[in-house]
Amino acid sequence: MKKFTENSTFEEVLNTKEGLEIAEKHLGALIERPSVEMMKTKKLSELRNMIPLPPIKKKFAAMIDELCELD
Repeated sequence: MKKFTENSTFEEVLNTKEGLEIAEKHLGALIERPSVEMMKTKKLSELRNMIPLPPIKKKFAAMIDELCELD
C-alpha cells in the first residue's frame, strides 16, 4: 500500500519525516512561506491543480509524484 496518495493532505505529508524530506527537496525555501500554512488542509490533488505559476507548479508536481511512489 502506498504511503501517500493524491487524497493525502499536505499536512499529512509534512507531519512525517519522509514526507517532509521530499517536500524540502522539491520546494526548498518555499516550504517556509506563510502561504504554505494555508495549503496544509489541501489534498495533494488539489495542490497539483491550484498552483498557477509554471515553475512552482512543476516543483509541486514533482514532489507529489515522488510522494505517491512511496510504499
